Amino acid sequence: MKSILKKAMALMITLTMVFTLAACGNKDKKSDESSNGSKPVEITYATFMVGSHVSAAAEKEVLDEFNKKYEGKIKVKVEELPSDDAYVNKMKALAASGALPDVINGKNGLRELAVKNGQAVDLIPFLEADEEWNKYVGEGAINYSKTDDGKLYSIANQQQLVGYFYNKDMFEKTGITPAKTWDEFMSNNEKLKENGYTPLAMMTGENAWTTNLWLAAIIGTNGEEGNKYMNTNYPESYNNDLVVNALTMVQKCLKDYTTPDAIGAIYANSANNFLQENTAIIANGPWMVPDFTDTSKAKEGLADRVGVSLYPNDGIVTQYEIGYVLCTNDKSKEEQDAALEFLKFKTGKEAQKIFLEKSGALPLTANVELSDEYKKANPLVVDLIDLSTKAKYGFENMDNTAYSSVIEEFSLSYPELVYGGITPEEMATKLTEAADKHKEQ
Repeated sequence: MKSILKKAMALMITLTMVFTLAACGNKDKKSDESSNGSKPVEITYATFMVGSHVSAAAEKEVLDEFNKKYEGKIKVKVEELPSDDAYVNKMKALAASGALPDVINGKNGLRELAVKNGQAVDLIPFLEADEEWNKYVGEGAINYSKTDDGKLYSIANQQQLVGYFYNKDMFEKTGITPAKTWDEFMSNNEKLKENGYTPLAMMTGENAWTTNLWLAAIIGTNGEEGNKYMNTNYPESYNNDLVVNALTMVQKCLKDYTTPDAIGAIYANSANNFLQENTAIIANGPWMVPDFTDTSKAKEGLADRVGVSLYPNDGIVTQYEIGYVLCTNDKSKEEQDAALEFLKFKTGKEAQKIFLEKSGALPLTANVELSDEYKKANPLVVDLIDLSTKAKYGFENMDNTAYSSVIEEFSLSYPELVYGGITPEEMATKLTEAADKHKEQ
């Protein structure tokens, strides 16, 4: 009798496991299928906005919202790359073999590589056919990325205004205010140093972001000639007085006015030095503002101690992101349509609102409004927008204007510039050679 009971119980357990597994299997199958039983179209996308990246939370929410909206119809297979550098290097390798994901961020010359290898799609016909999408992208962003022959290979999802943030307490105790001229800027740095503060949060690794913003600002506010240069896409030569003079100032800043870890540092190091009040100033955009109130990143109460300013000579970086590229020229119509839906969502109203609220990225047009609640919670962003209306010089940053090979050369040459291996003139020559190298590829 005991033996029969054991067998019966074993059978029941087995049947329970079978039914449970079958139920799980059906559940998984259901999530991957539409209501008519067809499988979702799978598209590929790669992102560097993960981990501690300032836009990681916004990126995740956009992807989650898209997957929710298109569940059973479109499935986005996401490849996460741990840094900007890792992303750019991986995409460059894939571009060389014509194997870029269906949608990419075209930063650092990746858009041009996608056009060159034939994967990039002209987006003008799709924008003209979709009035709602066109409205939220806006004429400014469209014209910004149009080619001379009227084609459009990328669409931004945010507008960039970039000045610099400063620690008001450190400025007040040093007896200085945001500099009106570059001479005053260097004098302020010296005074901060004499008062025991490290002036600047800088970095030379990755794309040398916080350092190259200063370089671009020095050039872009150097009269009409400098401003024209910093609004020129892909200059062929860096061998000129504008660049050499700016490199000479940046060399002085890297040697005397920044932290010891700046050489070779990545963005996270530089941001952390400002957020932990190890430095008085950082050049950066409004996407950093949420970090000032995040006590897991910043010192308690930092937000109340931060001010924002134009660069000396009343300059500001004002531009659109390079944005997203549709790389589906070699794909089926079904895949092209699915990837286009993802691109529309990524650059449309909902994604712009998410990036505004989660990472401080400014929308492309006034059609995505800043609510009164947002303005009250983000006074620094409102101040920056107000300052931008008073700027004399607007210009782009190096990431937008230089070839990817030139951006790489910055990170290689800055250490040599600081440690005396090369002069500013020699670094300018290296940058020019890097631009030549890109053209030969």
